[in-house]
Parts: sequence; structure tokens; C-alpha cells
Amino acid sequence: MNGDFDTRLPRILCVSPVFVPTADPEAFCGAKMVQALRQCGAGVTVLTDHNHYRGAPKDDSRLWDSVRADSVEVPQRGQPNLLSSIAAALRFQARFYGRWVADVVKTARRLHQANPFDVVYSRSLPMVSHVAGFWCAKTLNLPWIANINDPWDFHFFPDAQYRKLSPFVARASMFWLKRTLQNADLVTYPGKGLRDFHTRLSGLDHASELIPHVGYRPEGCGENESGQFRLVHAGRLGATDVTGRSSRALLPGLKSFVDSSAEARARTKLVLVGPADKETQAMICELGLQENVETVGRVSYEASLNYIAAASACILLEADISEGVFFASKLADYLACGKPVLAISPRIGTAADLASRGELIRVDHDPGAIGEAIAALYTEFERGTLGSCSPSERLVTELQGPAVARQFLAACRSLTARPQSESWQRDRKGSWTRVRHSNDLSQS
Repeated sequence: MNGDFDTRLPRILCVSPVFVPTADPEAFCGAKMVQALRQCGAGVTVLTDHNHYRGAPKDDSRLWDSVRADSVEVPQRGQPNLLSSIAAALRFQARFYGRWVADVVKTARRLHQANPFDVVYSRSLPMVSHVAGFWCAKTLNLPWIANINDPWDFHFFPDAQYRKLSPFVARASMFWLKRTLQNADLVTYPGKGLRDFHTRLSGLDHASELIPHVGYRPEGCGENESGQFRLVHAGRLGATDVTGRSSRALLPGLKSFVDSSAEARARTKLVLVGPADKETQAMICELGLQENVETVGRVSYEASLNYIAAASACILLEADISEGVFFASKLADYLACGKPVLAISPRIGTAADLASRGELIRVDHDPGAIGEAIAALYTEFERGTLGSCSPSERLVTELQGPAVARQFLAACRSLTARPQSESWQRDRKGSWTRVRHSNDLSQS
């Protein structure tokens, strides 16, 4: 983009294999970001594969109607042709999804010829989005922003239980991590912990910026007026969650609290919004919490926001690990709705950082500490002063769509406003790298 940024917002080619209507946290994160960018006036076209996670449920929230119109389906081909698969894998250096990457690049070239883009923007998970993003940026000779929302690949998730990877696949995954960090004009992360994790993992310093998830605040989101002390946890638990979130400490903590007072037992309800978990259901019965815990099962994203809006406080439950690298997307929704948050999370991580600033309450995975934290929230609830535990208005605003989109668009401006006197060439090993010439003012 060579014109004035304020009068001509960029056209963005977004590569996001997992996108709405797939019911997945990354799909929701991507859709909210695209929606926010469009509302700020930017043009966004999303290349996606609605069946990337085969058998994944679909989300029918009407919130996505506007952004789905901006997505172009690039489906995985049917029965693979061995020769074309090998050719695509060799050309795009992608052991898996080589033909899909080839189709994405072909589609990107066709769309760019019809109406040129200014920036390539790839989002993960899955990491193959960045393989496609690399080749789209090279083919179209455009700046490239890579957004990494989770550990680079599934086998890097803390406590993840995945099959052991072959040495070849592990090397290929690490190759593309390093290539992405070395070649993307900018890498964005939702939080500092994830950036530090990838810097340590790759051993590479790289151009990066922290841009949080968009938190969605539905209209009418305000105080809980039911008279009931409602705690809401939205998301997966136990066996349905790949990050190791378990209710083993939360439920005993809740029991210790409701057993302390007959009035508290009568007024307290923990609402679990998300896929049913057998371990959690069994523990509810074992602890005699059937009257105090409501499990509503899987609901649409839009419906989950209604449960959050009606909460007295929200529960963030993270894996019991030494250091947290995640910025949970539902935390952005909790905070954007202005709800008090009780985070059961690691002592190092995004939640801990926010707790140190007084934006939420954080405790260890200890039933006693959890029970005491719930009791403290209940006391404020009884006094009518629960709002004192809410996040600051500044943070609430920073996590909403307009603020996040403006931050991203400012990053686009810094990339597209500078002279693009650069080209791509292969090194001795056959890898493509960007060569920035001496007349590039950003290097002078």
C-alpha cells in the first residue's frame, strides 16, 4: 500500500484453515478478529478449509454471518494422487497438506490479480497456515504477518497426550517454525508467555508484537440480577480438552465453600458451559454437588456469551503446570464483559500477570485456596460491591474489537508504508529467503 493509511485501509489476505462455522476456539478467535478489522474499514478475505478438523461440530451463531461472506473455501482434495502429492510436497516443502498449500497459493494469486492485496496474514493453529502464508507472501511479494495463538504444534502443548512423532515429522515441524520466525515481517502473539515460549523453543529472536484476542461483549451485558451467586466456566474440561484442564481442584474447593454456610449453599450455582466430561460428572455426584453445579453441555458461541453475561463471576481453569503459556480466548471474553474472574492457573503466565495488576484473582490448584477465593467473591456479592473485583475499564476497552483491530492495522501501516524494494531468492540449500536491498529505508 503506497497511499495514505488514514484514507485507504489495507486489503488483507488471511490464511486461516480453521474458521467459522467450525466450532473451535481458533475459529472463533479468527472470526472475531476479521469482524473487528472489517468494522474498522479494512478489507479481509479469508482462505479456509471448513473440514480441516474432520467431524468437528459446527457453530450456528448469527454473529458470524457477516464474516462468513468474506471466506473462500479451499477444501482438501479427495483421494490423493501420489504423483501430484509428491510434486506439491517437494515444491512447497510441506510433508503434509502439500496439495492444500498449492491450492491456497493458486487461489491467492487469482484473487490478487482481480483485486490486489496489501498484506498476507496467517493464523494458527494449525501451523500449516504459516506454510501457506509463507508461500503466498513469496508469490505475491507482499509483507507477511504470522499470528501464533498456541504452541507451534500439538506435540508442544504442555502435558499433551499425543502419539510420538517420527524424527522426520518432528524435524519438519521445527523447520517451519524457524522459517516462519525468520521470514515473517512480523509475528504476533496474544501474550508474552507464548512469545517467550517460542523464542526459547526456536532459539531465535524475531520481530514480534503482542496483540490480544478480541473479547466479545454482547449488548446488555451487565450485572447479574437473578439474586443467585452464579459462577460460570465456559469451555472444555478434562478428557475433552487438549491442554489438560481438570476440575479436580475446582469442585472440592466449591464444596468446601458451600459446606461453610447453609445460605451460601442455597444461593450458589456453578454453571459449566461446554462439552460434558465424564470425570467431572462423576466428581459432582461423589461430592454431592448436584444442586450447586449445572452442566449445560455444548452450546453455540453466541449462547455461551449469554451465560457469561448472566454470571456474577467467571472461572478460568488452566492446566496445573509450572508456567502458563496460554492467553485463553474465553478469558478475553470474560474481561471484555467486565466480569470478576477467578483464575485457577500457574504462578507464571498471563493470568498471574493480570492478577499482579489487580485485574483478576489468581489461586493455585489447591481446593482450600479456591474455596477461600470463592468465599471472598461471595462476601462482595452479599454486600453489593462485587464490582470492586471487576477488571478496569481500560482493560475492558483494550480487549474489545475496535482497540485490537486498530493495533493490528497500525502494525500493517508500519509494514506497508515503507518501500517494498525487496525480492525472494533461493539459498544454497534451496530455501526461499527475502533479500532486502540497500535502498530499503527501513534498513538504512
